[in-house]
Amino acid sequence: MNEIQQLLQRYDQTLSGDAWYGYPVWTILQGIDAQCAAAQLIPGTHTIWQLVMHMEFWERVAVRRFSGRVAPDEEDPGNFPATPAPDEAEWQKTLERLRLSNREFRQAIAQLEPSALDKNTPGSDRTFRYELVGVIEHHIYHVGQIALLKKGYAARVEVNRG
Repeated sequence: MNEIQQLLQRYDQTLSGDAWYGYPVWTILQGIDAQCAAAQLIPGTHTIWQLVMHMEFWERVAVRRFSGRVAPDEEDPGNFPATPAPDEAEWQKTLERLRLSNREFRQAIAQLEPSALDKNTPGSDRTFRYELVGVIEHHIYHVGQIALLKKGYAARVEVNRG
């Protein structure tokens, strides 16, 4: 197995595999509805919905960079867009956009040559390896936040029922 195949395996584990650190992204996202996704449980923090859009944003940035284009950076307004009004159809569209960006990112990884991993992406001082591993680690970081927000929302709903 070459390094690209190993990185693909790591990416797949992060999304839906048997990751050693805990549940993967798509397992944690199961059962989250629009109300939960849009809830801001802690003032000044991001919602689950914002985190999902943010994860999709950075996958798309990486795909653009991997295809040879200069892509936006942290200052881009798409980095952390506002949370939409809680609408189930819109939440499902957001999840579908993340699924699509997952497929596109995976395809972009698969098309990389192992020799490209140590070269810088266009317009950046970051290597392809740094960007690729960064997206994986970024997903792990944010899915941990999503898991806590999901549990917090469920606890709040339970308290309000009681």
